[in-house]
Amino acid sequence: MSSFLGCMRMSADAPPVDGPGLAALGEGCPCHVSDWYGLAGQRQHVSADGMITVQFSGRLLNEGRLRQAAGAAAPTGCSLEQVLAVLYEKRGESLLRDLNGPFILAIADSARQNLLLARDQHGQKFLFYGISKDGRCWFSDSLPTLRQCPGLPDEINFQALADYLALGYIPAPATIWTGLSKLPAGHQVSLTMNGEAVCQAYWRPEQMPKLKLSFAEAAAETRRLLEASVSRCVQAAPEPGVLLSGGIDSNILLGLAAKSLAGKPLAFTIGFEHDVYDERSLAALAATRAGAEHIIGLARPADLSLLPELQRASGEPFADSSLLPTALAMRLAGTRCQTVLNGIGGDELFGGYRRYQFMALRSHYDRIPHRLGDALCGLLLRCLPKNAAPRSRLATARRIAAALRLPTAACYASFQEIFSPEMISELGCFPRADVVSCHERWHALMEKSRCDDLVEKVNELDLLAYMPDDVCRKDILAQTGVEVEALAPLLDMEVTDFALRLPRSFRVTGRQRKRLLRAISADLMPTELLQQPKRGFGVPLAAWLRGELAPTMRELAATIREWDQDGWLRPETVNQLVQEHLNSARDHGARLWSLYCLKLWLQERH
Repeated sequence: MSSFLGCMRMSADAPPVDGPGLAALGEGCPCHVSDWYGLAGQRQHVSADGMITVQFSGRLLNEGRLRQAAGAAAPTGCSLEQVLAVLYEKRGESLLRDLNGPFILAIADSARQNLLLARDQHGQKFLFYGISKDGRCWFSDSLPTLRQCPGLPDEINFQALADYLALGYIPAPATIWTGLSKLPAGHQVSLTMNGEAVCQAYWRPEQMPKLKLSFAEAAAETRRLLEASVSRCVQAAPEPGVLLSGGIDSNILLGLAAKSLAGKPLAFTIGFEHDVYDERSLAALAATRAGAEHIIGLARPADLSLLPELQRASGEPFADSSLLPTALAMRLAGTRCQTVLNGIGGDELFGGYRRYQFMALRSHYDRIPHRLGDALCGLLLRCLPKNAAPRSRLATARRIAAALRLPTAACYASFQEIFSPEMISELGCFPRADVVSCHERWHALMEKSRCDDLVEKVNELDLLAYMPDDVCRKDILAQTGVEVEALAPLLDMEVTDFALRLPRSFRVTGRQRKRLLRAISADLMPTELLQQPKRGFGVPLAAWLRGELAPTMRELAATIREWDQDGWLRPETVNQLVQEHLNSARDHGARLWSLYCLKLWLQERH
């Protein structure tokens, strides 16, 4: 279902907007239709003179400041959409830079016959659009809804398919459909009646120039900004719960929320019957420390039955396995509250990923002669076992040795990719003549960075692609079927702008991750949690797919001709992956999961 839908004529020759058709696609949302555009959404405002129409979806955490800036033209008690209309008349498109929170919006300017679409800086909300054969632009927050709009292209984007196999998600601006686009995070697109659709960034993650302050000063300001951000979230959505893991981010948020809430906080945790991945006991320590009521659920292989609904909501294949426990957590939270706080952004803004430490190592490795380094890595690879347990030190060492031999962008991509370019060549039968590997595109993005530091370059890459199109996409999809809203205090723009301009060593070094968050956590979380390895919302895929889900994997290989009717994949390669995994010869857990998600999407498509 879409809560945000619209259509615009891109030329005088294009057919008029079909009001009843728009209303039907909008599934009951209020509609506003003019001679050149139509909007269907729950939150709209038309200016008194009828020249400006605003449609909005999301939540702005600085709404109070925006109302002050609008002044008397936006009287007390008026809608946020009216405030945005006033600010647009005052500032034009520059108002986008002042918005703080998850949002998408459309502003129709009848004087200019221009329609502005925008997505928030971090991509916490999604907006898809495409131009139909009859010259109309359709847009929606739901890709499945957009696909129902008349006259839009219906061809597969094979570059996007290759990206999906490589990464498990499809980076903006692409979708799985040629001619349909997802608006990148921090971007706007201006549509005009002369057929122009101009897409450009209104915000980018800027890490320069660096702030000049001590580590102690940075820690104090980080604490102040996070306290203010959590307070804004609590004011915007009273009595929110907290999605709690054993990690630093969610524990800090729970500690700060406990100080802001009048009553006892609610904390929701999903665990696993697998010690390496289970964080229930760690989360319980934090909940007790914060005086929270702790509600715990368990993720089991049988919960795979939830995936078809989630893939259907996506509208394109999506393979981040942590979607499953996140969706279970949202369903658990939905029994008790309407809003939850999550820790999205902590890893990207404060240096939480191990791969950042590795890239710090890579910057030193690049200083030694290439032949010597390559020979040492080759020796390690010959000595280390190929089938070491996932997340073990041996598996990590082998991964590092293999990555160091690759060019810089490919090296970084290897810590995220599911199928390498070579494996995609072995697996795929789809047209690949014009397909470019993500390695090449990542290299181009890194070359455009203003940062000299390698860690900051790849951090910027995560902020532009991985976080908005994987992490935030997962968060949106996890809300499917539940009336629960998620807010991410760490993605507050005041926190963001401050964190990005800190010296990199304040955030992550070769020896420690999340230095600043650790420094401010003493009174917010149990100290023993700081010593625990990072788990995130990881899923024990290897064990699940060799255990209860082994029959599902055998069926995946046996029925490939049925679900891959276009013959995009080589059956013998899929069968080999399944057999090697089930026989414990190789860990193909993430690869088989991605193929299973692709199967679900293909079945829905046909």
